[in-house]
Amino acid sequence: MDPLYRVFRQRLLALPRTPEQQIVVCLGGGADSQTVLDLTDQFRQEFPQYQYLAVHLDHAFHAKSEGWAAGLVADCERRQFPMICEPLTVQLGRRISKEAAGRDARYQRLAELGQPNAIFLLGHHRNDQMETFFLQLKRGAGPKGLAAMPMVSQREQQTWLRPLLDVSKAEIYRYAKQHQLFWIEDDTNYDTDIERNFFRHRIVPQLEERWSHFGNALLRSSQLCAETATLLDELLAQQVAPQINAQGHLATRWLVSHSEPLQRAALRFWLQEQQVATPSYAQLEQLRQQMLGTTNDARPKVRWGQVEVTRQVSADKERWLVLHEPT
Repeated sequence: MDPLYRVFRQRLLALPRTPEQQIVVCLGGGADSQTVLDLTDQFRQEFPQYQYLAVHLDHAFHAKSEGWAAGLVADCERRQFPMICEPLTVQLGRRISKEAAGRDARYQRLAELGQPNAIFLLGHHRNDQMETFFLQLKRGAGPKGLAAMPMVSQREQQTWLRPLLDVSKAEIYRYAKQHQLFWIEDDTNYDTDIERNFFRHRIVPQLEERWSHFGNALLRSSQLCAETATLLDELLAQQVAPQINAQGHLATRWLVSHSEPLQRAALRFWLQEQQVATPSYAQLEQLRQQMLGTTNDARPKVRWGQVEVTRQVSADKERWLVLHEPT
């Protein structure tokens, strides 16, 4: 048994599963997702009782994307692996990068194509995790951002697994070449004007050349940040959740006397629970000051992106933060 398949198999079997559950491979076309496809194909031979599907969504960001999609379809046909390949329209807007908009659109469409309790397999690897860590560090992120990508996450009843998250790109290439896999080399991945590629080709190789253990140390730091963020959410839930009413409004009178760090953490937790885009630190501080730092009955308003928060005062003088999308 190939050691990479052993790791993959172990992580997939560690998930709670039900008979005939759907397992979906998210295909980008690179060596990483094609390796996940091949590993899943082996798993399919060993465990045929599950439903299997590969999905490729073409958002046409590259001139060759149509030809790449055809190659992926042919590869799945050769394997007799069920597949969906479809174009994806990405809505672009101001202050939203094309890459981020494409990622959000892909996740949304994948969730729609999968069954309600599907397991989605993503091809992210150790190098991706390192790049994400540095991108978050550049943006001044806290523990939640520096936790980068989780190996397992839940979105409602659907499970998202990154089975190769701690596996190096070199090991993935080894497997792909050994098994003579079909994959696509996107030339834009070498454009260092793109931030992620700058870290990939300029920064990470130098750090690993200087300190061979650097990648493992970074992953450990990322895991510690994830633990810290999870613990903080658990502690905040005990204080903040009882202050959120059935409409999702947050009572704030109790919060005014607490420290500024706790106020910011409570506001972040509330916004996270309402499943809206997290504001920047400056926007969060503006929200804290306007909503908690004023004592009159005015109705301040703070907006970022498509999110708007206002304050309402009830008859008992409780101040509620109300979240809605601006018209």
